[in-house]
Amino acid sequence: MSRKESRRVYRTARQRRESVLKQNSKNSPRTSQGSAQQQRRRAKRRSPWLIIAIIGGILVGIVIVIGVYTYIAQHQPPAGVIGPTDPKVLGKVTNVEQSILTKVNTGGVQNILLRTDATHELTGPNGKPEIFYFGAESCPYCAVQRWSLVIALSRFGTFSKLPEIYSSNLDVYPNTSTFTFVKSQYSSPYIDFVPVEAEDRNHNPLQIPTPHEQLALGQYNVNGIPFLDIANRYVASHPFFDPAVLQHLSQKDIANRLSNPNDDVTKNIVGGANYLTAAICSVTHDQPANICTQGPIPAIEQSVIHDSSLWQSQTDVPDNNTLVLSGRRREDDPSASEVEVHW
Repeated sequence: MSRKESRRVYRTARQRRESVLKQNSKNSPRTSQGSAQQQRRRAKRRSPWLIIAIIGGILVGIVIVIGVYTYIAQHQPPAGVIGPTDPKVLGKVTNVEQSILTKVNTGGVQNILLRTDATHELTGPNGKPEIFYFGAESCPYCAVQRWSLVIALSRFGTFSKLPEIYSSNLDVYPNTSTFTFVKSQYSSPYIDFVPVEAEDRNHNPLQIPTPHEQLALGQYNVNGIPFLDIANRYVASHPFFDPAVLQHLSQKDIANRLSNPNDDVTKNIVGGANYLTAAICSVTHDQPANICTQGPIPAIEQSVIHDSSLWQSQTDVPDNNTLVLSGRRREDDPSASEVEVHW
């Protein structure tokens, strides 16, 4: 082959290569664009499952956090104690200074008492106005209500025994420090106090209402605790404040705070106690005078008498003018009837 022919063959081959390269360069954007579209379509097909997986992971995480929190709350060592009367704690709770009671007033606590508008009076085993309490050792709401109730009752009488306990560790607000009225001792020249603790802190049956007490519970269609009846003039089926106020505090911690009128613990407990004191004064005809005429009690009493909402009775009551509740407990008298109570 001559040189001239060789150069022509080389030139022809080079032109073919250049033509192929140009054609490839024209086709490559389309190929890339098609590939990108395919990837987007595949991503769209995967995205719902990806979102579901992310949401599922978040929900599992929330469940784990709640489970860990619940476990820690239920297994955290109680701040309070279970045992006999602590004289120091009892002394501080039953002898709150008048200046504290006056300064706290209602403590910003809502009045939970309801007027019954009844024409008959609830009296106890000694014929005095009856303060009937129905609760349970396991109940955290009963736990906080007892603090206010003990302070109020101590203004009309004396607790010589008041064992300490804390609420169930399996309930909300576990291990709330409080007292129990089981094996407590109280005396008063003005009122009769009849408490019933229906369960122990492990939710086992404890004290059973007598038939007369069951009558009072049925009269107000009681299906929750704590329940309080003040001589059938006022009733309450809720605590004055939330148990969270007392969380992680021992009986000693709570008792020590009652000397500070600006403490939230004191405001809630004493505020509730002042409401109860005023209501009890209204059924004792303002006796004793040194309690019922001091500090904020007269003003609170007027608000309780005139501003409390009305509780409508659910069932008929006896025709006689006095409804008597027996103070007998089944552990004291085996002949007392067993009555099943639900709430």
